[in-house]
Amino acid sequence: MEVSGHSHTRHAQGKTVFMSPQIVRLPVSQHHLTAAEKQIERLFAALHAAAPADIRYLAARTTDATDFLLMLHLADGAANPLLSIPKAAAFRQDMPGRALTPPAPEPMTVLGDYRLLD
Repeated sequence: MEVSGHSHTRHAQGKTVFMSPQIVRLPVSQHHLTAAEKQIERLFAALHAAAPADIRYLAARTTDATDFLLMLHLADGAANPLLSIPKAAAFRQDMPGRALTPPAPEPMTVLGDYRLLD
């Protein structure tokens, strides 16, 4: 495994090569917090049911705030399977109305990783 500048890749023979992860910070109002969490639960239930192979996806909420962090990590060259999952589409459509600022994916530079991105 190599972690450098802009990518996190596996170089072992026969292993999937992953591109740079992206992260979205999604601050929501306290009023929308429970609805946002439920929608994320539904999205992950649908993702587990679809079980796409070339994706790693993480959603977390900061404990003392109403910020959600969404991290997407796709296999290099793979299409984003979230685009074909209806619950993910519903999440993308609803979140801008709940977010305090417009959600915008940003590339992320991995500085260190212990088994999270494996």
